[in-house]
Amino acid sequence: MRMVFALALAGCATTASPSPTPVLANSTPRGSVSTGALFTIEPAALGPIRADTPATDEAIQAAVGSRYQVKSVDDRGIELHVLLGEELLFYVIPNDDGSLFNVHCTSPKVAIAEHPEWIIGAPFQNSAPLTACECWGTRPMCFRSGDHVAVGFQIACDNLDSPAGRKALEGVRIQRAVWNPVPFGGPSSGTSSPPPSKSLLVPP
Repeated sequence: MRMVFALALAGCATTASPSPTPVLANSTPRGSVSTGALFTIEPAALGPIRADTPATDEAIQAAVGSRYQVKSVDDRGIELHVLLGEELLFYVIPNDDGSLFNVHCTSPKVAIAEHPEWIIGAPFQNSAPLTACECWGTRPMCFRSGDHVAVGFQIACDNLDSPAGRKALEGVRIQRAVWNPVPFGGPSSGTSSPPPSKSLLVPP
């Protein structure tokens, strides 16, 4: 009887477990996209916008939903601006046939899934993935060959041909990110549409 009673007491015993470490609500683990992002650049899409999304006011508005305003702007060529209130989040460049050429993102509310440490409007971090920079007008756009995203800076294009030169970009503010349906650094013949007549070599 005493043995049964002892076993019953042992079964009731509990061991206190340590309390979990609290996680700050606004913290973002390295390697994850910020929860504050409204849109995310993935290889195959920017949020709901994909390579086969028509670059028209109606199609872009239908894709992003009624929370956002799509506004057509003629800046030496048509741009489809997507705004949240007064803030420009990104703008779509159409080809002359109405298909989508690429998308330029200017707000930190657009995150980059493959490189979450690259935050638009913030100092650039981690140049190691970059393999090339191209001069668009007088400003560099830099990318890892094969990626669908490039980041741009408001600095001169000089001395960015080597990893050491590109490392100097660390700490420089990211002015914009560009999502391209065709991978950067590959053949430009990846699309059947001719490029738009608007020059993309002049930064916004």
